[in-house]
Amino acid sequence: MSLDEVKELVLPFIEAHEFKLKGISWEKEYGQKILRVLVDKTGGITVDDLALVNEFLAEKLDSIDQDMPEYMLEVSSPGIERDLTSKEEILEEVGSYVFAISNDNKEYLGYLLSFEDDVLTIKVNLKGRMKNFQLNYSDIKKIRLAVKF
Repeated sequence: MSLDEVKELVLPFIEAHEFKLKGISWEKEYGQKILRVLVDKTGGITVDDLALVNEFLAEKLDSIDQDMPEYMLEVSSPGIERDLTSKEEILEEVGSYVFAISNDNKEYLGYLLSFEDDVLTIKVNLKGRMKNFQLNYSDIKKIRLAVKF
């Protein structure tokens, strides 16, 4: 079964429940083939939400995958420190604590204050003093959510 077929199967269900599909992939770990489906939701996904998607998808796959080799289905969240891979995802996370690396390998850890006109403003604590940094979207090598302790 192709990833596109899995996506076509699960996407209407995910959208009907106001979840977001964050990724589908075939992985191999310890000799076991895994169909990994990443799901999220505004405000955070719960274990019950993931179980709902898992039950739906497992039932659908069981009815159409008799000829497939054995595999495991894993439905999970993208994680608390997930990468922000699009402008839309960055915009959704304004106000969140983030970690960014610029193309010149400078690191920024702080609050994403805004994302307007392709410019991110990140408020960083530098030795007890708060400083705002502005970065062009095109100058960002990587940005992800971060956990503040």
